[in-house]
Amino acid sequence: APLGFDTVIATGGVATGLEIAKALALGAHACGIARPVLRALREGGRAAALRYVDRVLAELRAAMVLTGATDVAGLRRVPRVVTGELVAWISQLGPRD
Repeated sequence: APLGFDTVIATGGVATGLEIAKALALGAHACGIARPVLRALREGGRAAALRYVDRVLAELRAAMVLTGATDVAGLRRVPRVVTGELVAWISQLGPRD
């Protein structure tokens, strides 16, 4: 697991299937999308929340097709390329004690 954590759960700012796919490919074990689901529920009721979840699942499936992943766990095996500012940020973190 990244940075010495046993389990990584991505929650903040994850709202689309593509963002879920990226988080999983970068090492997350799970993603939470409660806030956008609850927002859809508040704004449009149960039907809107279900439409939102269906859209996220469709986006996630599309990302899986594009990366060749046959299941969600397959996204964690997608080759990773980390460049630019993200490399600098990760380097600043250093090893965890």
